[in-house]
Amino acid sequence: MALQEIAPGVFVETEHLGSNNSIISTRDGLVLIDSPHRPTDAMRWRRTAASMGDVVFLINTDHHIDHTMGNYFLPGTVVSHEITRRQLVDNAPSREYVEELIAVIDPEGVPLLRDYQVRPPTVTFVDRMALDVGGLRFDLTHRPGHTPNSAYIELKALGVVFSGDLFCELGLPAFVEAHVFEWLEAARFFETIDAEWIVPGHGAVSRPGEVTPFRQQMEELIGQVSDGIDKGDPRDAIANRLRFEDRIHISTGGSPSYPDHLIELFQRKSIEAIYDQIVQRQSAA
Repeated sequence: MALQEIAPGVFVETEHLGSNNSIISTRDGLVLIDSPHRPTDAMRWRRTAASMGDVVFLINTDHHIDHTMGNYFLPGTVVSHEITRRQLVDNAPSREYVEELIAVIDPEGVPLLRDYQVRPPTVTFVDRMALDVGGLRFDLTHRPGHTPNSAYIELKALGVVFSGDLFCELGLPAFVEAHVFEWLEAARFFETIDAEWIVPGHGAVSRPGEVTPFRQQMEELIGQVSDGIDKGDPRDAIANRLRFEDRIHISTGGSPSYPDHLIELFQRKSIEAIYDQIVQRQSAA
């Protein structure tokens, strides 16, 4: 583990395979941001939290399995955007997918799946919501980008923002469900947000000015797809040719990487999603 305290009572773990996970300690209990992907990490995280106090809330920044699978193993009322709940209730990954994936990335965690089930949020919001816990205000805001239901959380009193995968210091995550151009605007927003620290969905805790390389990586990839479209290249040809470095699904903190076929699937579907949204934008112009 690489647990660091970035502000009084704000602890961040950046070496879980999957999303970064955070614990915020208040006088009335703990608030967790996102949950570990691997069952063994989730159980260790539960013990870490228990050593600090009782968990009151667990906030999910989107519905993806690397942010939400650990919900099952953790206490606290789960909070998210309403679409996150809908996705986890109606479109969660199949049992077969989960078991096959965990067998690769967390073999020791397979026995922990015996009674596993998706634990969706029970408290949801649409545009904004404030949680006041132990004298600390958590401002939750919906901001489509990486997913239609992406959300970020501000602790304005402490100068900390949790961006979810709207910003990933580690590199570009998948665009499979992205709102591509809204995501670019979100990145620009985080570059200038009034905060001391940004806790990204993946990678090192950063300053707002350190969002710029991430935004530039997005612009470069979108530009490459756009160039292919301008040359008249077919969608399949562009999706076959273009790739971006995936540092999200590879080994983190000593854990195994995602299987190659899934990484390739995420890459291809990402390029196709970008292609489709550029074409749609051009048609609407």
